[in-house]
Amino acid sequence: MAVVLIIEDDADVADTIQACIQAAGYTSYWAETGERGLELCQQLQPDVIVLDLMLPGMNGLEVCTRVRRLALRPEPYILMLTARRGKTDELSGLATGADDYITKPFDTDLLIARLQALLRRELYHEDHAVGADAALIRHQHLRLHQTHRRCSVRASLTGDWVDLVLSALEFDLLAKLAQQPGQVYPRSQLLDDIWGLDHPGDDHSTVDSCIFRLRKEIRSKLRVPEGVNPLVKTVRRVGYKFEDAID
Repeated sequence: MAVVLIIEDDADVADTIQACIQAAGYTSYWAETGERGLELCQQLQPDVIVLDLMLPGMNGLEVCTRVRRLALRPEPYILMLTARRGKTDELSGLATGADDYITKPFDTDLLIARLQALLRRELYHEDHAVGADAALIRHQHLRLHQTHRRCSVRASLTGDWVDLVLSALEFDLLAKLAQQPGQVYPRSQLLDDIWGLDHPGDDHSTVDSCIFRLRKEIRSKLRVPEGVNPLVKTVRRVGYKFEDAID
């Protein structure tokens, strides 16, 4: 699920944008100032930022410049909102790093269409940049890059992303589950797919032990209590599945 950060000082406009974004199936967060927007940008690592040009204090152009200086990976797309019609604002926004712009007052259908076009562009670049193995796995609470062997989880309350420290088997097991959310994988299939010819027969405890260590690391980084199993769920007498939830 894509994450959209709205940086807009007008609460009514922000409410309208949030309503249409959430209706389109995306997760949204709101910052009323540029300063707060930069804080949330680092915490959330959003896919798209909807950024008002005429913010009080730090204006949209300065925010856009600073977002690009953060050098986030992957970088968010920036859709700039401007209340003035004219090439100057539009060119200034694009020159400082905005990817697209829309003029107020705007049609909400047009806003969503522009946002979806940016997200399609993101999917295209991911498919062509990371290779045919679909290296980037992205969910609301999990980001996993198979090429770089990096994985991070996000807490619901703070929105902070935290890197996991996983063994090679733990990483491969989580990647296998996260590629197909809701898909139930029997232990025997996981043994074949992850351990291959090296697994000790049909010893299902091999999978269970790896899951135990994986869950322990996730719980530690998310600071959730023992007994709570974020992301990796047990299907009794069958195996395991991935759910994009941390409760």
